[in-house]
Amino acid sequence: MKGGTLLVLILFVLLLTCWLVAPAWSEWMALALMICAGIPHGSFDLRVAEAKWREGGVSRLTILSGYLLCVVGMSALCVFFPSVGLALFLFISALHFAEGEKDSTSRWSGARGGLFGVGAILLPIGLHVDQAQAYVSYFIPAGTFESLEGILVITARVAAFIMAAFLARDVISQTTRTSPDTIERLVCLVAWIILPPLSGFAVWFIGRHSRQHLEVCQEMFAGSRFGIPFDFAAISALAIIGLLPFAALFDFSQIEQLFAASICLIAGLTLPHMIVSHGMRDMERSSV
Repeated sequence: MKGGTLLVLILFVLLLTCWLVAPAWSEWMALALMICAGIPHGSFDLRVAEAKWREGGVSRLTILSGYLLCVVGMSALCVFFPSVGLALFLFISALHFAEGEKDSTSRWSGARGGLFGVGAILLPIGLHVDQAQAYVSYFIPAGTFESLEGILVITARVAAFIMAAFLARDVISQTTRTSPDTIERLVCLVAWIILPPLSGFAVWFIGRHSRQHLEVCQEMFAGSRFGIPFDFAAISALAIIGLLPFAALFDFSQIEQLFAASICLIAGLTLPHMIVSHGMRDMERSSV
């Protein structure tokens, strides 16, 4: 079994066990994982940006300034215009996740990638609407969310059924051995269905999305003179510490408010991360 598949399984078993023993703690653990292990997956962004644009004459200062401007602007949008910020963040995330799930193994790659990319967001919300409403209460008024519940639930159930059909088809067509991608997606689908929102999402976000991004970065920068790059460690720490200023607006002792603060930070980091990482897999292939 590949290391990535094992990681997905370990996360699922860990969060499932925690949920069965102490349901509230599984969500705290999932959120902590997303902050401490999920946020750092974008810490190679400046290296990737330089690899993409320095040859075109774009200076390091311009790249860094543009990156920081995107972070601050997107985070501010989420803080001061929460509904607009969340909607834009979810749209950006769906595009980014869909690209990450796309592969080149079949003509259904784009549809499958888009489905699982959107499903990573839709299913934890639509299959667990009561808990999800509490998490997004800062961004979406209760009345507005309640008016959307019906369509969210139906859409999530239909999407889950189609995902299950895709996975069943993949298992049947892989006559000799089920591929790691299929196993991982199956575990993630089960997690989205049975675990609470943050726990289900964390299995996929940490075990699959973040891990795959770091694997690509590792291949791109395999010739680095650093073992664990200092810039990666420093940027990871700075990004996580960036959550602290939000304590002035949110009560971190309440998971719903800590989640809202995390979304404001992660939204800011996701916009430039998506721009920088777009087409990364093609860059990796061309560098081989």
